Order: sequence, then C-alpha cells, then structure tokens
Amino acid sequence: MRARIVERFRFEAAHAVVIDGKPEEIHGHTFHLEVAVGGEMKGGYVMDFLLLRRIVNEAIEKLDHRNLNELFENPTTENIALWIAGEIGEGLPEGVRVERVTLWEGEDNGVELEF
Repeated sequence: MRARIVERFRFEAAHAVVIDGKPEEIHGHTFHLEVAVGGEMKGGYVMDFLLLRRIVNEAIEKLDHRNLNELFENPTTENIALWIAGEIGEGLPEGVRVERVTLWEGEDNGVELEF
C-alpha cells in the first residue's frame, strides 16, 4: 500500500520578483511550506517524520532570513518551490519521493507543485 506523509514549515525571506523585465521593490514574506512525500508503507510507515523534518529544514535554512535575489535569478514563488522540491528529493530514502510542495508567500498567494 502506498501512503503520503505531510509536514508544514515556515521561513522568512525577502525578494524582488522580476515582472515584464522590471524588478519589484524588495519586500519580505513569511513563507509557509507544506511538503508531501509518498512511498510504499514498510513496517507501518512511509518514512520517519523526524527524518523528513531534518531534510526539509536543511533546505529551508539556506533560504531563511535571506535576500532570495542573491540565490535565484528570478525568485518567484514557483522557482523557490521547485528548488525546495529538488533539495528535498535528493535527501529522501530510496523508494520515497516528493509528491507535492505547496509554498505560500504570506497568507494569500501561493503555488502548488505536484510531481
């Protein structure tokens, strides 16, 4: 049987997205992140929640309290979420994969990536 586990996180960062060739004014957000990973249940679970938390925290600590324009050519929420998914995917145990990443910039605007 396949199952998914889901964890939520948050981090603070600033960015200035480039829209139609022009960067916005730099501004900050509290980003809210939800990560779902899935795989076959073995021994009653997909993977240890603590391991997933460690993997995700290692990724987002590279972003926390940073100017995201120093890390991304265009730090859109989509680009940030895609990068996070890639970072998480590299650390997952064999047979477990990223299935969904949802990233909210603040309370109202977000993106959901499904794999």
